[in-house]
Amino acid sequence: MTTTPTIHLGVPTQAGPLTVFPVWTDAPLPDTALRARVPKGATIDELPGGSEVEHLAVHNPTPKSFLLPGGSIFDGGMQHRALVHSVVVDAHSDLTIDVRCVEQGRWGGRKAQGLHRRRAPLAIRGALRGVSASRAADGPDMMLADQIDVWSRVEHYEAPAGRSATRSLVEMTDRLEPAGVDPLDNLRPLLGQRGVLIGVGGHPAILEVFDHPRTLADQWDAILTSVVADARLAPARPTTGARARTFANRVSGRRLAGRARAGAATAAGARDDLAVIDATVAAAERIVHLAALNARHQLVGAE
Repeated sequence: MTTTPTIHLGVPTQAGPLTVFPVWTDAPLPDTALRARVPKGATIDELPGGSEVEHLAVHNPTPKSFLLPGGSIFDGGMQHRALVHSVVVDAHSDLTIDVRCVEQGRWGGRKAQGLHRRRAPLAIRGALRGVSASRAADGPDMMLADQIDVWSRVEHYEAPAGRSATRSLVEMTDRLEPAGVDPLDNLRPLLGQRGVLIGVGGHPAILEVFDHPRTLADQWDAILTSVVADARLAPARPTTGARARTFANRVSGRRLAGRARAGAATAAGARDDLAVIDATVAAAERIVHLAALNARHQLVGAE
């Protein structure tokens, strides 16, 4: 049985409604990092046999394995998509990945997809994990990554951003990437840091942890910029250390249940009324990536 590591929080940085806590863990440090960058020569495309809304094809002819974190946004192709859960793409392999559409008004274009520099914002991450204000986080009828729910969450960002011609999440969040979070521009991971907990509007919203500091460094900008759109929807209120520690403690030392293959790894998770945990577990029970959402946060469950 895989168990999450103990989470340790450092002193936070405040930027408007965003409170960013550095995270360390007690998990063993692997000798080498699993990078979270697509190596040169690897491609992400529509399926070779015909495009499907909920699937994309990853072709990796290189000798390098890599991580694609859940919530990654792929732009281009027939339409923009979001990755449902993290996957490990093995060296010299081909993989079909589960995605959901985040651009309702377009079905046409080129074959190739690009990995966007910013990950999905909180409402979309909540939809991908089946968290909503109208359903209990641990309910038996929980639907993960329901496409209709994902589309409804994209609409959540239309009011502040304005609707795009194709109802594109990418275009909306581009418009919402504001000035006003300048203190985060120069924020970098600290020595040995393996993760980050981000509070939004006074409450912890999302916690992401990797097993190696280099993997965190690969994803640092993508993680921080993912919540910029949410910052436009939240009050400028700091998240207290007490609230952050309560959330981190709920994620620490949790037993995870395996769900399905995630490329060369296994998708595992746990959920209760507070923390919805999604983890990617490689060989020897190595958790290479862990993401936990606050099921009670109004932006995570926004409908």
